[in-house]
Amino acid sequence: MAVFSKTLGIGVVTALMLTGVAAVTNGQAPGGGVGSFGREGRALMQIKGRVVCAACRLDEVRKAQPNEHRLYQLSYKQGQIVMHVTTVNESARFDALAWPPRLRVRATESLWRQLSAEETLFKEVEITGLLNTTRTLDIFAITIRG
Repeated sequence: MAVFSKTLGIGVVTALMLTGVAAVTNGQAPGGGVGSFGREGRALMQIKGRVVCAACRLDEVRKAQPNEHRLYQLSYKQGQIVMHVTTVNESARFDALAWPPRLRVRATESLWRQLSAEETLFKEVEITGLLNTTRTLDIFAITIRG
């Protein structure tokens, strides 16, 4: 009887642990759960900020502006920019995936030209896209204000 009781206790504890792990895993990704197969549970991000430098590197901007925080280097096949990010609607996910603060960008060439154009510098920019676990930002739309 003692062996049966011990086996039953181990089985119950194991089942509870597996249930807890499954619940935590499903709760980690925004938009996760049923129906998100193949999407890594990603949700659209709205990233707001301003482009502080085009055709430059993060290290260079940090030397010139050591007190500036939330600087991110966005690299595209035809160059890179440094952006000061002010707000993100999915900030917990962004903070978790965007470290170190160097992201690869996938976008159409016209969107990249718009983002990296000289007339865009220091204006408020809003990027709509997806940031995946490989730290690649897929940009779908850009809105420039000002």
